[in-house]
Amino acid sequence: MLCMLFVYRQGQSLPSEINRIAIEPRSLAIIMPTNKNTDIEFYKNMWVADYLYTVCDYPGPDCSMSCNQPSTWATLYKKTRCFTREIKKRFMSTEFFIKMDDDTFVDREYIEKLVDQYTGSKEPVYISDFILNLDYRNRALNGSYYGNGKFYMFNRPLLDCIDPNIWFWGDRNEDAVFGAMVHNGCGPDVKKVKEDDSKIWHKRYTSKNKYINLSAVSNH
Repeated sequence: MLCMLFVYRQGQSLPSEINRIAIEPRSLAIIMPTNKNTDIEFYKNMWVADYLYTVCDYPGPDCSMSCNQPSTWATLYKKTRCFTREIKKRFMSTEFFIKMDDDTFVDREYIEKLVDQYTGSKEPVYISDFILNLDYRNRALNGSYYGNGKFYMFNRPLLDCIDPNIWFWGDRNEDAVFGAMVHNGCGPDVKKVKEDDSKIWHKRYTSKNKYINLSAVSNH
């Protein structure tokens, strides 16, 4: 049996892992669209579990919110509209939101730093790796910026101004639709913050002696 004893004198600071103030569950919601292949047990055993809300096609076990309509890869934008409307209605006191794919993992300390940095911000904050959308067939989408779908984070002021009711023609990328909802609802005064990709793992997690395939089963 391995025992660890920590002795501190009065006035000494604690190690960062012990001294760290955790993010309150009511301050952060991690939104994860799921499908039949999603390994929710994996995420329920990770740090994200206390903040995790799943988005499903229909009600079922481990389902936090359901859209009551089928979704395919081509129609995931409907799920994006759905969870945006739901969190606008239900999460009235939550300050930060993360949309994360089910083949993604993110560093906890990185999120804690972002929460600490932007807590209390009055301007809409949108954190991701941004792409310019040139969609000449749809005025609502054309010229907007959207975040890479594996991860994007935003705050309460952005959720308050986002417009989930924009009109566009045809099936479109779900993350482009979210960016357009931000663009049309919040206008040009959104603070866009580039994510730190070294703190986000998509499809593969590698670190020291660990290698995890986060997408071993094809979802689509």
